Amino acid sequence: MSTANDTPAEALDLDALKKQFADFLREKMYRNTQERYRILDRIAELDRHFSADELYVYMNNAGDKASRATIYSTLDLLNKCGILVKHRFQGESAHFELANRMPHHDHLMCNECGRIIEFREPALDEIARQICEANGLKPVEHSFQIFAVCNDTLNCEFNK
Repeated sequence: MSTANDTPAEALDLDALKKQFADFLREKMYRNTQERYRILDRIAELDRHFSADELYVYMNNAGDKASRATIYSTLDLLNKCGILVKHRFQGESAHFELANRMPHHDHLMCNECGRIIEFREPALDEIARQICEANGLKPVEHSFQIFAVCNDTLNCEFNK
């Protein structure tokens, strides 16, 4: 198993992401606004999973005035065009991450401190392939989440 810390994140090409987004907006006939690109700029500054509300607070603290509605709709569009990946972690609100920061991976989460560890395990891909094959299907993607607790929850450096 390799964790995100073992492998450097893929270099972020913000110009390429903006072009991908512009092409998507034009193709689907959505409005192409500077506010949407500002949201993408701020997302690129984040190196972690985030919720729409966390992004809203982050942007407003940075002096950007974006409405919650615009943030939510832009996150939805960025997800639809493949720039963002949307996750639901054990009943929490949706969290997002840039799709190209780390190619397909899974998540290990502490229920106490909220820390998320990203990892890759090729054996999981093989298990998914075998299960699909046994049921006459072809795998497209999978999502594997492990919920755990830190060994020392009282002294965990990530506990907030």
